[in-house]
Amino acid sequence: MNNFQKLTLFFCTGIVSVQWLIALPSIFHLIIGAIAALLAYRWASGLSFLILGFVWAAAYSSLIHNNQLPNELESKEILIRGQVIDLPAQDVRSIKFLFKVDEVITPIGQLAFPNKLRLSWYDRSKQVRSGEKWQFLVKLKRPHGLSNPHGFDYEKWIFQHNIGATGYVRKTDGNKRLTAAPWWSVGRWRESLKDYLDIALAGSQHIGVIKALVLGDRSDISVDQWDVFRKTGTSHLIAISGLHIGLISALVFAVFRWFGLRISCLRSDVTRLAILASLLSAILYAALAGFSVPTQRALIMVSVVLGGIFWQRYYRPFHVISVALVAVLIIDPLAPMSAGFWLSFGAVGIILYAGTGRIKKPTFVTQLLKVQSWVFIGLVPLVLYFFQQVSLLAPLANVIAVPFVSFAVVPLLLIALLLSLFHNGLGLMAFNLVAYLVDVLWVFLDVISKTSFSSMSLSPVSLIECLIAMVGVTLLLMPKGLFPKPVACLLFLPLLSPTQSNELAKGEFKLVLLDVGQGLSAVIHTADNVLIFDAGAKYSEKSDLASTVILPYLNGEGIKKLERLIISHGDNDHAGGAKTLLKNIPVNSLMTSVPELFRGHKPVSCKEGISWRLDGVNFEFLAPDRNDLFEGNNASCVLKISSVNGSVLLPGDIEKNTERSLVQYKREKLKADVLIAPHHGSKTSSTIEFLEAINPRYVLYPVGYKNRFGFPNKMIIDRYKKERIRGFDTATDGALTVRFYDGLDIRVESFRSESSKFWNWRL
Repeated sequence: MNNFQKLTLFFCTGIVSVQWLIALPSIFHLIIGAIAALLAYRWASGLSFLILGFVWAAAYSSLIHNNQLPNELESKEILIRGQVIDLPAQDVRSIKFLFKVDEVITPIGQLAFPNKLRLSWYDRSKQVRSGEKWQFLVKLKRPHGLSNPHGFDYEKWIFQHNIGATGYVRKTDGNKRLTAAPWWSVGRWRESLKDYLDIALAGSQHIGVIKALVLGDRSDISVDQWDVFRKTGTSHLIAISGLHIGLISALVFAVFRWFGLRISCLRSDVTRLAILASLLSAILYAALAGFSVPTQRALIMVSVVLGGIFWQRYYRPFHVISVALVAVLIIDPLAPMSAGFWLSFGAVGIILYAGTGRIKKPTFVTQLLKVQSWVFIGLVPLVLYFFQQVSLLAPLANVIAVPFVSFAVVPLLLIALLLSLFHNGLGLMAFNLVAYLVDVLWVFLDVISKTSFSSMSLSPVSLIECLIAMVGVTLLLMPKGLFPKPVACLLFLPLLSPTQSNELAKGEFKLVLLDVGQGLSAVIHTADNVLIFDAGAKYSEKSDLASTVILPYLNGEGIKKLERLIISHGDNDHAGGAKTLLKNIPVNSLMTSVPELFRGHKPVSCKEGISWRLDGVNFEFLAPDRNDLFEGNNASCVLKISSVNGSVLLPGDIEKNTERSLVQYKREKLKADVLIAPHHGSKTSSTIEFLEAINPRYVLYPVGYKNRFGFPNKMIIDRYKKERIRGFDTATDGALTVRFYDGLDIRVESFRSESSKFWNWRL
């Protein structure tokens, strides 16, 4: 490792270290750090670069942090003008798009305002296209996402993409298109190409895959298609990143140079001209993807390689990747926040490390097999660290899919694009051929994905376990004879050994109220069993809270089956994700007040008096009553969970009528230490008599941030406070965990408070 590579390592370490901060340092401290780094360069260059990396990433993050929506503008109507950027995405309810703000019209004189927003418009009759300038009346809120163990950090994603606020377009006559996208706009060309593909490939079941390969637009890829990509380890093929941009650049270079050598007037400068053509093609392909973050990284790497060739300099492969790494981190110091950064640079580094210094030059097929096996082995620790799942058949799938996509599908796609510019008929024929090739590939991938051992899921991998396994990768990929391979394989064992043991003894239980926005889902753990009460909402065929919150939590906790799934009533915010759970994890028993919604799953109606005991913990339904006196919210399943260590009451969405009935007929059974607020803290629930009968220490409100219902109602909050009941809500505190353990006092733990970093929302 030369001095430049060492300094690169220190610089990268400094940048990455910022990600562990809970709060960013002040500008004063950053200035002091920068001065210290400059003074330390002569006697400690490594330390100097480490500090410089830290200061640069922290300063960049501070700029983004200061570009977020001011608190006083949340939930206020604001009239703005600006431009639609990137391709809008449509679903059955709305159209979503990014918006670059040029001017704030009202409130007048507003100076501090984010320049990039993520908006939704719940009016499908309107058409919004990339590159257009619009005037909108909007309601905004600060970036806020769901906060759950093992869940996707939406706030981190928002921060990395420099989005200062999210919100929606209000209904008003003031919303109007100001100007169409100019003819030279990248957005206009991308929209036109998207329209053309919709027409040319109408009826193709894989049009979403093709649009992802051409435009980087993955909004039309179905849930089932994503599942196939995930199980076969081929998700990288549908991202316009280093693989495709590098391939196109290399093909253009080779073709241009081949023709140039046969034209006498170009022969002397053919290499440099080929480099320029190659770089231009890479830029154009990145433009098709809207210059997304992965394409920017790929473009930088390609530019570094082509730059070395252009100036006729010889660079060792690791020197090239070091220069590319530094360039990426200087331009975007937040790049290490994404898994794609580590996987892309990791894959390139593994190939260079494993392939450099080999004496015998293998055939193309042998080399392809070796590269896929190297990448698979080398990335296993990183993949498990980021996703807790790895495709066991990824080498087999990629050894066919990578060359097929790289040398057949992508080149033919670009040829089809060129043909469509000159002759519509030839373009259509070429695109139909592309669709046929994708169909053929899909048959292969689909068969592999349905193999019972296609993928493996593990409990969350710690950073230490990942680093130990990466040492094992380094030793395992060494040339033969330098280190015993079986010993290197032992370093992978920490990845495979379960890090989580059952912490619960008989009679103990744990309640985890997940943050599912404006909805409800609670997970109850006993010593040997797990139950779920409600399953959150379903937004569309592609999106529900079961797949984005509940299943990741269960996978992260190593839970393979549910003893019971209880759906309190039929409202979407409680029952929407139920069928996703039933499809993806074994459930021994389904209990609900709306069995008619789950025909085929042998549902059992929840009725008062039904009780059972698991691992020393008692479960009993207190409602609905057996005579079906109530309906709707008031017919919700009301579950009491109790043991010698404490109790909790889950009343679903019951309102005053059912509360009065319970107080009258079940008063002696209502007493509980913890209460999930009835109907999310609505003013139609939580009567004083009901609270006095329960007499809880804590109330937990399952609510969405700035929800349109205004839950929990201020009057209800004050009522609980008056009764000296301490309140927590999922919008503010994230997922809430209550442990009912032997010998321990009952307390509520906030996931947001315990896990937040500087990019996360704070009250």
